Amino acid sequence: MNELGISVACVVDPAQNAVLDEAHRVFVNYETYYLSSVAARQTFRQSPWQYTGLVTDPVSRDRFQPDGESPTAAYEGRLFYFVSDAHRETFRQDPEEYAVPVVPYSGRM
Repeated sequence: MNELGISVACVVDPAQNAVLDEAHRVFVNYETYYLSSVAARQTFRQSPWQYTGLVTDPVSRDRFQPDGESPTAAYEGRLFYFVSDAHRETFRQDPEEYAVPVVPYSGRM
């Protein structure tokens, strides 16, 4: 994105451009967020649901808005939110099954 001259607003401080590198990147569910500073990253990590918008439950694939009470689990450095405790437990049984989004096959080549 940097090479293409693309800029992205920081989700914590939209008046600032995000820094598009690994040190300023955070993953939540299947979404990727870029932040403008280390301080913004720390703020984001304290309450990610305030900045994520809709996310996809990895078990049901339902889109929903998480909040501070939403069940969570971490896997390979990524935070996941779930619509229910049951979905979190299903994920914990086999996280590799759910950690990567499934792209539906369209049948076209």
